[in-house]
Amino acid sequence: MNLEHSFDILAEPDVAFAYLMDVNRVATCVPGVSLQEELGENTYRGTLKVKVGPVTVTYGGIARIISADPVTRVAAIEAEGEESGAAGSVRAKATMSVVPAATGSRVTVSTDLALTGRVATMGKGVIEQVGNRMVAQTSQRIEQAILESVASSPAVDVTGPLATGSAPPARPEAAGDGSALRVMPLLGSLIADWVRRTFGKIFGARRNRASRTTPGERK
Repeated sequence: MNLEHSFDILAEPDVAFAYLMDVNRVATCVPGVSLQEELGENTYRGTLKVKVGPVTVTYGGIARIISADPVTRVAAIEAEGEESGAAGSVRAKATMSVVPAATGSRVTVSTDLALTGRVATMGKGVIEQVGNRMVAQTSQRIEQAILESVASSPAVDVTGPLATGSAPPARPEAAGDGSALRVMPLLGSLIADWVRRTFGKIFGARRNRASRTTPGERK
């Protein structure tokens, strides 16, 4: 069974690719995944719990990063697992690529998936729906994690030029093409909120003092 999923991340492609190659961090973004052990040689042991139609299954197995090229931003991944308490199994070979996009980065994952057991009887349509849901949730969590990482490390430039070329990376305050992360609007709203709260307290205190002043005391 061949599946293909794409999603956008609001980050410069090199930053997105580097994050996606950090298995320990990405595992926390995938619903139902629990990373148990790093076996070395880019090999990891873990579990996946997923609901497919009326059936909830748990797979335990191993995932390997076969290759990863930071220049082309293409990686190959293999995974295999056995269903806990049943005779089912899953085998997957996936190719992931990251390319520039108007919103930052476009991530495409092409997967050759082989299933046996109860899940295999559900049909491709049901499995695609589950895959689409998981990819949507995972991409949102990855994007949020990158945003939080940027907020805690402001020296890191994640905007960069969104088209290939030799132009130097643009700082967030200089980017005017909508390609930067949504950091500046967030900072702006926080500053505006701080100004409202701070000056609101000052003017409120002045009004309270004025109301307590007797008519004879007023000038």
